[in-house]
Amino acid sequence: MSSYGSEIKANVKEAITLLQAAKEHLETDQFEAAASRASDSAFHTARALLLDEEIEPARHDDVITLLQEIFVNGRRLTKEQGANLNWLFAMRNVEKRVTSEEAHRAVEIAGSFFEAAKVILEG
Repeated sequence: MSSYGSEIKANVKEAITLLQAAKEHLETDQFEAAASRASDSAFHTARALLLDEEIEPARHDDVITLLQEIFVNGRRLTKEQGANLNWLFAMRNVEKRVTSEEAHRAVEIAGSFFEAAKVILEG
């Protein structure tokens, strides 16, 4: 059991809250907000996974890098999941309008990642 148990739970709870908010923003055609909340949800999910490995990343970019190194290269997430997460995290830095299709994809990726992370965390 990780020594970061309470932090893991807090990150999982925040990921759920943000994923729900992303879905609600989709329903009201607030695509930028939906994509942003989806990305934030995936970030908290990734942070929970890293904390479960006893790794406390110092910076946002460290979370993304370590997630790829440990979970994608370590074959606990697929290369497709890794590519999707890279796309989702990159959405945060795009300075253009988010389309409906992009927002839906962002929420789908965040939800799929959360489900995969639950399996890893419960395993």
